[in-house]
Amino acid sequence: MQNAKEFLETKEGKKQIERFEFSQDKYSNGETTMQILEDNIEPDNLYLLDEPEVSLSPQNQVKLAEEINKMARYLGIQFIIATHSPFMLGILNAKIYNLDTKEYKVQKWSELENIRYFYDFFKSRKNEFEK
Repeated sequence: MQNAKEFLETKEGKKQIERFEFSQDKYSNGETTMQILEDNIEPDNLYLLDEPEVSLSPQNQVKLAEEINKMARYLGIQFIIATHSPFMLGILNAKIYNLDTKEYKVQKWSELENIRYFYDFFKSRKNEFEK
């Protein structure tokens, strides 16, 4: 806690606070997340993201996943991402470990129980989407 307080008193710490305050006034929570990622990601690093799609519309979840793919491919960035988003899972060019299995099995996104739930939900209401 003391280290964090000391950092926030530095020039870089004050700059970070200004950036976050500006973002919060200008953007929604989800848009702020997108802006933070764009402004703070550096090449050749490893990033751990816990449900980065929270507060993002489906369209922005897809956009985020596409940007993550680009950063991984062109900037040498590695990501470990925890997500339940069918949009993120379906777009990311990633190896998916199902942490709901005992052996943390590698699976295709379409095999995950959460994704199957979405599929079954919309499939059972298919007639509502057809004219």
